[in-house]
Amino acid sequence: MIPYILLLLVVLIIISIYKMKDVTRDFNSILVKIHDGENAIDELLNKKGTLLDEVCDGINEINDNKVFSSVKKITKKSIDSLKLDRELAEVYNELKEYLLVNKSFVPENELKEKIDELEQLEIDLEATKLFYNDNSNVFNELIEKFPSKIIARRKGYDFKFLYTFEEAEFFEILKKDKKKKEA
Repeated sequence: MIPYILLLLVVLIIISIYKMKDVTRDFNSILVKIHDGENAIDELLNKKGTLLDEVCDGINEINDNKVFSSVKKITKKSIDSLKLDRELAEVYNELKEYLLVNKSFVPENELKEKIDELEQLEIDLEATKLFYNDNSNVFNELIEKFPSKIIARRKGYDFKFLYTFEEAEFFEILKKDKKKKEA
C-alpha cells in the first residue's frame, strides 16, 4: 500500500515539474512577443512624432497664424510609451480635425506625401498595438491562473497595461465638439 502511495506521489511530483516547465516556457514565449511589440511600438511612435512635427510645421508655415504647437516638446520628454501614444494621438486627432474642417486646405506634394505616410504609419501602429494588446492579455491571464500564478509571483511578473485605440477617441472628440457647437 505504501509503495503505491509513494509511487503516486513521485508521479504527481514529476507531472508538476513538467507542468511548471511548460508554464515557464509559456511565460518566456509571450514575454518575447510582448518585448517585440513594445520595441516596434516605440519605433513607430518615434516616427509618428517626427512626421507629426514635420506636417504641423508645414501647415504652420502655410498659415499666417500658428495652428499647431511643436510636437518636439512632447517627444523630448522622457515619458513611457503609453503616455507618449496618448499625447501624440491628441495632436494627430487635432490634425485630422483640422484637415476635416478645412477642406479647402490643399497641401503641397511633399506635405501631402507626409500626411499620407502618417496615415499609413497610423495603420501600422494600430496593428502593432493590437499585437501587443493580444499578447499582453494572454500574459495577464497567465498571471491569474493556477499554477502559472505561482511562477508569476516568484518571478515578480506584473500585469501589462494595454494601449487604447485612438480612432474611437477621435470620434468621441468630434461628438463632444458637435455638442458644444449645438449648445
